[in-house]
Order: sequence, then C-alpha cells, then structure tokens
Amino acid sequence: MAQKILLVDDDADFIEINESVLKAYGFETESATTSEEAMQKLRQGSFDLAIVDLMMEDLDSGFNITYAIRDDENLRELPILMLTSAPKKTGFNLNFPEGKEWMKVDDFAEKPLKPAQLVERVKKLLQKNN
Repeated sequence: MAQKILLVDDDADFIEINESVLKAYGFETESATTSEEAMQKLRQGSFDLAIVDLMMEDLDSGFNITYAIRDDENLRELPILMLTSAPKKTGFNLNFPEGKEWMKVDDFAEKPLKPAQLVERVKKLLQKNN
C-alpha cells in the first residue's frame, strides 16, 4: 500500500507540482489549503507524513498546524516537513540549530526544492518513522 502524504499550502501551483512528483515516486497524496482544512483531514484520515507551508492564511499558519499536530495524542508522532519561502520573503533565518525543535517539525527546507531533493527528504522521514 502506498504511503500517504498530506500537502498543506495555499499555493495551488506548489501543490500541483509536488503532488505530481510524489505520485511519480509511488506516494499517495491529498492536499489542504488552510490550517482548518489540514487539521480536519489529518484527524479524519490516515497519513504517513505532512508537508506544511509556514505562511498561508496567516503568517504563522504553519506553526499553528505543527503545534496542533504535536498536541494531538493521535497525531503527535506524524513526521512533518516544513517547506517555506518565508526566509526569502521576510529575511528571517529559520534554519538555526534549535529551529526544528522550536517549530515542532522533523525537517525544514526552503522552497523551492528540486524533485529529487523533495523525494530524498520524504523517504528519509518515512524511514525514520518505520
């Protein structure tokens, strides 16, 4: 059975491109464009990984999602990859040693990632969780 990934981003092009890449490598995907939709899908479905953008309907939407996942007894072990262009847009460096722990994510990268880089990070997180 294919591993299932939830892509959370308000950029339809980002979702379309990354769904295509992930599906080409045999992953099943779903998407959400808001924090509320993401949490609803996560609570109702069964996912192996979440890929979350930081800035969506609010500047800190991604943090709200990652904190909600870690606070939810049924979701807290879900691996999270945060992909964002926030550092380029804001000039704020989020890639600091304690960043992943503070952001409540397992991995962090700046957009855009090349397809091979995305798949490499996804596979690494999924292996770590098995």
